[in-house]
Amino acid sequence: MSFGYEATAQNSIEIDAQSGWPELSTGEFRDHRRIPEFYEETVIADSLNRSALEVQQQLSNFFMKQADTDVTFTLVNGVPNFNDKQQSVYRGAVYARSHADLMGYFSAVDQKDAGNNKADSVDQQDAILAQSNRSIRLLLGLGRAGVHTL
Repeated sequence: MSFGYEATAQNSIEIDAQSGWPELSTGEFRDHRRIPEFYEETVIADSLNRSALEVQQQLSNFFMKQADTDVTFTLVNGVPNFNDKQQSVYRGAVYARSHADLMGYFSAVDQKDAGNNKADSVDQQDAILAQSNRSIRLLLGLGRAGVHTL
């Protein structure tokens, strides 16, 4: 007999399926980031939409400012034509950003009263957001350091 919480299975929600950008989903996000099933699917989808838009805006703004870059993909109607590895890096950037975005939500609904729970740690949130930023820099052909020649 188990007294553990069992959530009703929710259907995965597709994100950016028709936009031309790599497709994302709440199910894949849950798998990649080990997100428990008791978090509402629509809350996760909203966060993924916000995070995808942030990453896409960062990439697009860079393309508009930089005519000569070291990126290894072409743009098709303003959308990068990523290869499989680049799609993986893009998904990682969005999923890490969304995970950081949801940290406050996770701590608010976390059901653990004790234990080593870092869901409310600002340092943990910053570390996860840094993962996203490193992935974005990788897609742009930039190094880890943000120092540029003046």
